[in-house]
Amino acid sequence: MLIQFWNRKHRILQDHFQSGFGRRALLCYVNRPFIKGVNFKHNNQIEALEIAQALHELGYQVDVVNYDNPMAIDYARYDVMFGSGPAFENLFLKEATRLPRTILYHCGAYIPLSNAASLRRLEAVYRRRGVWLPGSARLTNAGIGTEQVVDGLIVLGNEVAAAPFRALTPRPVHEIPLFFHQMVDADDIIRARDLSQARRHFIWFSGSGLVHKGLDLALEAFARHPELHLHVFGDLEGEAPFVRTFQHELQELPNVHVEGFLHLQSPAFRAALVDSAFTICASCAEACTSAVLNICGNGGNIPLLTRNCAIDLRDFGVLIGDTTIEAVEAALVEASSLSEAELDRRQRSSAAFFREAHSLERYHQRMKGAIQAVLDGEAPREGSGIHPGRQPLV
Repeated sequence: MLIQFWNRKHRILQDHFQSGFGRRALLCYVNRPFIKGVNFKHNNQIEALEIAQALHELGYQVDVVNYDNPMAIDYARYDVMFGSGPAFENLFLKEATRLPRTILYHCGAYIPLSNAASLRRLEAVYRRRGVWLPGSARLTNAGIGTEQVVDGLIVLGNEVAAAPFRALTPRPVHEIPLFFHQMVDADDIIRARDLSQARRHFIWFSGSGLVHKGLDLALEAFARHPELHLHVFGDLEGEAPFVRTFQHELQELPNVHVEGFLHLQSPAFRAALVDSAFTICASCAEACTSAVLNICGNGGNIPLLTRNCAIDLRDFGVLIGDTTIEAVEAALVEASSLSEAELDRRQRSSAAFFREAHSLERYHQRMKGAIQAVLDGEAPREGSGIHPGRQPLV
């Protein structure tokens, strides 16, 4: 059974669209949706399908391999490599006289900066609570630095996410806003929402890395404002030391409600959207926080975010100016002080913006355009095996 699982996970899926095209592309990302279909636990499954579709539409036979594939890959077969992880990086660790075009897909914040920010957040909690909580950080291996040698980079998020890469490498960097899963109609949610009640309720919805994501800051800020309610959605059981450290806030405060994991297809998701006017995330480093997109895109909720979330706030969101309790509290005070008429304007603006800027169709169009721009632009570095008509990079 284990051998079958290993073989299924790590095999290369050949010509997913059965196109028979002469040019080949290898997608190094997640292979689950190509094998088992899509669930809605993470956006990366639909991302993978959309990227594959874009490559197919550009005339490439698309093979797929999981990003962490440890097995040997015959890279010489491919004209284009797209993705990240060891399966992508290993291309640059092998001797070759010909390199395919390479596009690095970076779906998180720039790793060295993210690691540093996460460690600073751990230190801040340690100073306040006397406990070091590495299991609630987001610390990632930075890889071998392929940003310097790929033909182009595609980065999730806005200019906040893309800027560190542009400072790092002369290679072209394209930022693409992530999409949300359309589950309900935001206009219906807004019509059902009673702002006189919902104005006091905030959703915190995120994945692992509770300190990195700023849940500790939100808990301590809400402890100072018993008139406001925080609804915590997430898998907190996976970070038991964090739960013990913040036991008082999580289990004893009457205005903090631990709701468990929120499934997007459940009735609880719609109820949460209707009952709360706001969503909050005080993360120290992200690339277009998908949980926030799913809340705002489906519910028109008003986001309270740090710049590090890499989501545009326009004229409807509330900026959390820093990853401190005081900055979160200031954002809470600002949001809760808005008039009902202003709240209504902002929730409608939120719904309209996320519907337009973060649709699946827009993601696909931007992705296809970015891939085409890289492939039409700078040529890859090559040795004696230069493709006809291509010139090596200077």
